[in-house]
Amino acid sequence: MAGRHSRCWTRPARRLCRPRRQGPACFVVEPKPGAGGEVAAKHIMGTPADGYNLLVTGSSITIRAASNEKNADGLRDLQPIAQITTTPYVIVAKAGKFKTFKNLIDQAKPSGSKIDFASAGVGTGMHYLGELINISAGTHMVHVPYSTGSRQLQAVMAGDVDIAIISLVTAWPYISAGTMEALAVSSAERSAVATGVPTLHELGLRDVPAIGAWIAVFGPKNMDPAVTKSLADEITAIAKSPATQETVKGWAAELPDTSTAALTDVVRSETEFWKKLIKERNLPVAD
Repeated sequence: MAGRHSRCWTRPARRLCRPRRQGPACFVVEPKPGAGGEVAAKHIMGTPADGYNLLVTGSSITIRAASNEKNADGLRDLQPIAQITTTPYVIVAKAGKFKTFKNLIDQAKPSGSKIDFASAGVGTGMHYLGELINISAGTHMVHVPYSTGSRQLQAVMAGDVDIAIISLVTAWPYISAGTMEALAVSSAERSAVATGVPTLHELGLRDVPAIGAWIAVFGPKNMDPAVTKSLADEITAIAKSPATQETVKGWAAELPDTSTAALTDVVRSETEFWKKLIKERNLPVAD
């Protein structure tokens, strides 16, 4: 498993720890952070394709594959099983600092302005969103990478950086508590939870693509199709339960189409999208 957002799914997913096939089976959650999920992905690539070794990872897998062919590719090297949550990125600041996205942009436009933004690392979707805002709005925000979302938020609260671009799931406890202000979300439509937060498109940045974060389950390449289907069906059943839907809503996330076909399409389209965008906009990539 890669990352905090991925770990959010583990509680409802433990319903998978029940008799399956010929005997009892229990999934043990084994965090393997590092290199934006690459460590976990490479680990799963080297395990048996028996349905007992699974990867829970995020949308960064498509960016990594797009930026470096040596990185794990969600289609070439892994078996997509099911997407389980989606959430937009959100631009947040300490409560009262900017109040509106327009105020942020106005302060960040002058050359030599001291506005900076935190992301979870070079070559992440959060980093790229900040650079795309700079291009679209004509701002000069400076990127400051952090290793985790929690460190981004700590930096904002301490005044070390002006804003963070982060998943809504990670920032939601601070937003709902009123200690941070949400200035904009990156999705095409407003979040079903944070309904009062405008989208970047609403705010005039229509050439900034609607991007966000998601979590999905993958297995090793060459899994038995019947095993893949069984796992996808199990995940779909969990996702449809009222308890799971209420839990996911509390995270400020949403439940997508959980079919294997849908995840396959998402991975394919996003990988191609990032390849094109990185090349066209000359975006920096992680080492």
